[in-house]
Amino acid sequence: MNPLTQFKKNRILPPLIALALVAWAAGTARAAISDFNGDGHPDFVLHKVCPRQTAIWYLNNNVFISGASGPTLVAGWYILAGVADFNRDGHPDYVLLDSGISPDTAIWYLSGRTLVGSASGPTLPSGWELVTAGDFNSNGYPDYVLYNAGTHQTVIWYLNNNVYVGAGLGPTLVAGWVLVGVADFNRDGHADYALFNPGTGQTAIWYLSGRTLIGGAFGPTIPSGWVLVTTADFNGDGKPDYVLYKANTRQTAIWYLNNNVFISGAYGPTLPAGWSLVADVRSPPNPWDY
Repeated sequence: MNPLTQFKKNRILPPLIALALVAWAAGTARAAISDFNGDGHPDFVLHKVCPRQTAIWYLNNNVFISGASGPTLVAGWYILAGVADFNRDGHPDYVLLDSGISPDTAIWYLSGRTLVGSASGPTLPSGWELVTAGDFNSNGYPDYVLYNAGTHQTVIWYLNNNVYVGAGLGPTLVAGWVLVGVADFNRDGHADYALFNPGTGQTAIWYLSGRTLIGGAFGPTIPSGWVLVTTADFNGDGKPDYVLYKANTRQTAIWYLNNNVFISGAYGPTLPAGWSLVADVRSPPNPWDY
């Protein structure tokens, strides 16, 4: 399937449930994290499946400072796919997916935790999922990273705010590995892929120049029962760190890295019952929730 071709959305619930079950069974778990209060420290975005509530937990490094309600997702929009500053106003925005088989995307513009506007984004082709967002062509606007589970191919969709302006193929992942986030690990000014193998707990960094793979290195192995859900710089040393999550206890942890090398770790906050750090495709979807 050509990832550059747009497909008309087909709102049929059973295929949606099947796709979500595939993602859940594969162990795909990704967190939305960004600096919402402008203090230079990444904050957690929490999800509550019913009634689709979000919340922002403000952190100082790994320490919980305070929390506040974020926007409640609209019925039919079943996942918060990520956060990034799409309109370049200095505030991270929500990226949403709807419940169509070829999902539409939307950008919810925030000021801090407050919803101030929205716009439609491009519709994803059938068979592709939106993994995350990052600036791959250095134009200051976040781009979509798409993934095809059947072929393990990635593709970068270049955006200008919410508008699709072009695309190019990215690296093809190795079977058994998932892309959990992008960050500049070797500090060369280019976003890199952070990969996780749920079966072995192994992690890896794929170094990119734009969308081109130029090298790779193994990262630390994640302990059993934990998953790598995203990456961000929590201790302010300019180097991305791993964010780990243990779903059965709702415990979080930060692993501090120097490029791909583990330096130390610290527990983050434990989430309250009913809330999760990862998007709700981790749980089989409830057909009555749409």
